[in-house]
Amino acid sequence: LAQASRPSRIAPNLAASPAHVHRWSAAAARCLADEVRGRALARRLCRETMREMKDTWKELKRRGDEEETEPLTRPRATAPPANRMKEPSSHKAAAAATDPEESDYWDTGFTLRELGPQAIRLWLGLQIMALFFQLMLWSEVSSHLYEYEEVISMECAAAQLRHGVCTGPMWNLSSWQDVVLSASGSPGHSASYGFQFSTSSSPPTFLLVVDPVSAAKDAEPPPAHELARDDDQEVRNARWGMEVVRVTPPQVGPSMRTFHVGQHAMTFEDLSVEARDTLAARGKVEWRATLTAHGMPKKNVRYVAFVEDAASSYLKDVHSSPQCAFGQSWKAFNEQHQGHSHRALSWCRFLLGIFVLVGAAMVNMVYAKLQKGGPTGYRFHLVVLAKFVCQDLPQQLCIVLYLLGWFEASGLRCQLCLFHPQHCGAENAFNFSNSMAIVCTLLSSVANQLLIRPSFKRIYTEDDLCLMGTLRVGGICVSILPFTTGVCFATKSLLPAASFLHILAAIPCGVGWLSLFGGLLVPCMLCCDESCDDL
Repeated sequence: LAQASRPSRIAPNLAASPAHVHRWSAAAARCLADEVRGRALARRLCRETMREMKDTWKELKRRGDEEETEPLTRPRATAPPANRMKEPSSHKAAAAATDPEESDYWDTGFTLRELGPQAIRLWLGLQIMALFFQLMLWSEVSSHLYEYEEVISMECAAAQLRHGVCTGPMWNLSSWQDVVLSASGSPGHSASYGFQFSTSSSPPTFLLVVDPVSAAKDAEPPPAHELARDDDQEVRNARWGMEVVRVTPPQVGPSMRTFHVGQHAMTFEDLSVEARDTLAARGKVEWRATLTAHGMPKKNVRYVAFVEDAASSYLKDVHSSPQCAFGQSWKAFNEQHQGHSHRALSWCRFLLGIFVLVGAAMVNMVYAKLQKGGPTGYRFHLVVLAKFVCQDLPQQLCIVLYLLGWFEASGLRCQLCLFHPQHCGAENAFNFSNSMAIVCTLLSSVANQLLIRPSFKRIYTEDDLCLMGTLRVGGICVSILPFTTGVCFATKSLLPAASFLHILAAIPCGVGWLSLFGGLLVPCMLCCDESCDDL
């Protein structure tokens, strides 16, 4: 209004007319009204913005409080459907608050999982493939044992026996001694006995076997034609010592002495220059052995000692076998009473055949139930658990016994090398069929882990997660414990990379044994605590 009352700047020398004053006044009033409305609108917008910011802050704070109560993991069986995933967080929190927590078994944090038809079909496919390769493994074990028994029956027939010992084409019986000794030196019986023998093998390679066979009375019993052993446990555990010294040529170093309990076989090999020169000049090397009885002062024990000299023309070829040890094979053959104590592998052959039938019956049972349809409940869990206990674990043990008993340096295959050199060559124990049988057996053993899942809880603590992870790893290691233990005992004759595989198998093997002992000791400790509380 003040500006409107002033003279016009455009025409400073002219006086303002009433019309101009009216227009200027109206314009000024409109500007003032617009300014007032603009300030009010700005204040209203500011208040609304502050109110929205407060509401947004409250909503964010509420969401943060609700998300802290959400579980870290939710079991698949109680997972929300697809349309529920789009609900706001308030609805999720309300649903989580209403879902009850699941009970677990023995405070482990695990409960049983409900498996659908698709998972059961996958299990059936694995079992069918495992049955095929297990049948091939049983056929291989049967053929190997049949070949071994045929060779033993031919090479160790009655015509090939001397004093109950199989002479065979690879060795001859150089000395046989049947003597009664007394550790106390009773009248008529001394505590030691010495005898001489000679060897003609090049290099000198011989086997010395000592066997306490029976208790003797005052009168010395007549020599027996076979190594029949007494049932007296004290006689079988008789202690004795043996000293072997070379007579011709004279031995320069100390004599070879050893002490053992019960029946034992010892192999000797002389690679000295003196023995080689004597063989070239005289054709034989002479030795002296002294047997001394120890312990058992009240009993006279009858000992049988015999020496077998290697008489093979291809002895060097046998010694150069990459997987077989001639001395160990020869020793194992005599310690097993001339090849007739391979009961372990015979039992493996029998049990592997039984396992194939049991596995086929369980597969047929599960398949028939699946074809009928309807809920299976927990009957499938019982089938898998029964198969694990009655087939998977014993089958791992049978596989380990077969691999160690046949392919090791002193196994039955290397014992066949004593009779036929064609068995001395390298043979891969982990061929395709054997490897697939082992893999399928291990997968079937760890399939029991699919039967359990973590139980639903609103809050999972770090202790809960650590306990569940420990139980998972321990359960898997216990499931494959027989196989990992066998790998740790295997040597380079069986394993292609023995050091690496030993390290690889030692970890699950150690965890498995610790888990097994822990699982057995924890219930005992809990029972003891409850007993103490009752007292």
